[in-house]
Amino acid sequence: MKTMRIRRQGFTLIELLVVIAIIAILAAMLLPALNAAKVRAVAVQCMSNQKQLLLSSLMYAGDNQEYWPINADKSVFYQGKPSWISGVLDWSTGQQNTNTAYLVNDTYSLLGTYLGRNYKVFACPITSRFLSPPQGSKGWTHRARSCAMDAALGDGSKFGAPSYPFGWSSWYVAKKTTDLHTPGPSQVWVFMDEHPDSIDDGILYSANYAVSALPEIPGCQHAGACGIGFADGHAEIHKWTGKFSNQPVTHVQGGGHPLPLSDPDNIWLAQHTPYH
Repeated sequence: MKTMRIRRQGFTLIELLVVIAIIAILAAMLLPALNAAKVRAVAVQCMSNQKQLLLSSLMYAGDNQEYWPINADKSVFYQGKPSWISGVLDWSTGQQNTNTAYLVNDTYSLLGTYLGRNYKVFACPITSRFLSPPQGSKGWTHRARSCAMDAALGDGSKFGAPSYPFGWSSWYVAKKTTDLHTPGPSQVWVFMDEHPDSIDDGILYSANYAVSALPEIPGCQHAGACGIGFADGHAEIHKWTGKFSNQPVTHVQGGGHPLPLSDPDNIWLAQHTPYH
């Protein structure tokens, strides 16, 4: 009788399999929700970063007669002042890829004081973690920056014809916050995640009605979307609907992703870049 009681207190193999199957089903049901929650959390952090960059730029403008921070090609000095950041990123193991002084030190950046030296806001938690094999072999976890500023904003030298085939020097550049007319501030992008293959200096030459191809491309690492901050102070995760939504990282430096102006992503960028 005692032996029979002990046997009745155990589980049969079938019962164990049923329990395991139920756990597997529940895990399969919960996993998408957990992944979605993780994606939302990362998106919130990215938007927070964009918003802090925007607010620091607007505070800088408020202290400097409404001039946007300097945004020069190659992030060089202009009239004795640094650009909003310094340094040109690439896939090498050069120190410029991890040097946070280029982002928040007053010698190299105009925004460090306004950001409280918080260099973390310059790196998207997803986009910045793409590393080349040599960078990964050094134990790096990410590059210092993954965002760029709209080339149509800010004073400083820009690429221009004839050295630059798109003739950027002839485009409209809003040097002041008060120079945003068409479109208005709520529609003009200021900061954006840039694609890991495309990002180099702190300036991003986006599409405009004046050109038929895009020299540099935005990021798409948020499941086909990227973080964008706008001139009125709001930020969002923008979902690309054209070819920008799926651009793999090849670890080959440079843009070189010309898209026809008819591409919906090119149209969107043209509509959100100041041209008057």
